[in-house]
Amino acid sequence: MNNRFKSPLAHMPLLQSFQTLELRTPYHLTDLQPFSIELMSYTQRVQFIALAFFIAGLLAISTTISYELWLYNPLVTAENALLELAQGGFLLLAAVVQGVQASRTSTPGLQRDIRVGLALFAFMLFLREVDIDRLGASAYWDVLEKGLRALALLLMLGFIVHMSRRFKTVLRNLGRILLAPTVAISAIACVLYAAGWPFDKELFSIDKGLSLWFEETLELNACLLLLFAGFARSLKSTVVSLKAPSL
Repeated sequence: MNNRFKSPLAHMPLLQSFQTLELRTPYHLTDLQPFSIELMSYTQRVQFIALAFFIAGLLAISTTISYELWLYNPLVTAENALLELAQGGFLLLAAVVQGVQASRTSTPGLQRDIRVGLALFAFMLFLREVDIDRLGASAYWDVLEKGLRALALLLMLGFIVHMSRRFKTVLRNLGRILLAPTVAISAIACVLYAAGWPFDKELFSIDKGLSLWFEETLELNACLLLLFAGFARSLKSTVVSLKAPSL
């Protein structure tokens, strides 16, 4: 295919007598499309590796701080102590961030559903981790905890009913949902939560205090990931490919 490039100089009066300049090439634009696809794939891999290193570094810093605090005062792993309160803070922030992200979604659909579901999940974990009734001596704390638990249960039931109407849509987009960064990171957080269960039950032959530290630290890292997931994209978007140069 011959592609022509007309020089703007041809429109000048003194040069109108010259022939039109042409740039001929044996290549078609479609010949360069594999280059665009390869570059797009490479960019995605770089982004994935960078995200993996960032998450690993974040968890390493969190674990180090938790360990130093535990060495300074082993009571940080007690019920409603520093580590558990930090977990509750991360979870409450995660619920708020996911809720705000859901409200900013321009059109209703799976993106909003994912955000709302993760917000409710984080909120219910917050109610599990923090014993609100023990935050003060007043009976109002117990009433507040029961009220929040009832509210969370009603919201979750409503969400389940809503999602039951989109069951086929979810199945058709299950691959995209699982690959969504916010879902994938939340799944890693659930794995960390599960990893803390054996330490909670003291299934390993290690010191009880150390076992408790492992449990609380794994849960702390899980809560931190749930917060970080709130800032990630809800559905995996295709990286913008660079167009092949026009010849």
